[in-house]
Parts: sequence; structure tokens; C-alpha cells
Amino acid sequence: MTTRSTTPHPLSDGLDAPALHFERLSDRQRQGASCCWCSGTPARRFPVRILRAADVRLYACEHCAGMYGVAEVER
Repeated sequence: MTTRSTTPHPLSDGLDAPALHFERLSDRQRQGASCCWCSGTPARRFPVRILRAADVRLYACEHCAGMYGVAEVER
């Protein structure tokens, strides 16, 4: 029998969102110029962390941020 951990992953922020596969993202999504989920206009105040190199900056649009629980960052 296997059990799931109830401890959230430190990078998840409690998200219950579709997985992001860096290699499947468009160039615009990888550059932070499009929402990482829907390719809409991203809002820089909704960064999405990914288990990848630290220089990768992904962002969510307001709709996806609200739907997937991405925390707003004060700038």
C-alpha cells in the first residue's frame, strides 16, 4: 500500500494546477511573455515557480492565477 504525503511541496504554494512541462511551453511562455497555462497576457505580479533553473521566470494571467491559487507578489 502506498500513501500520499500530506506535506505540501515547498515550491507548490498549495497549487492544484495542471503540471507545467518546460519542454512543452512555447518560446513566449518560456520568456514570461505569455501565461504559462493559457498563453494569455501574463501579469508580472503572479509569478509561477518551476523546478528548473533559477533564471526561468514564468507568469500567470489574472484568470489562471485566480483559478489555480497563485499568490500575488507585491512589487
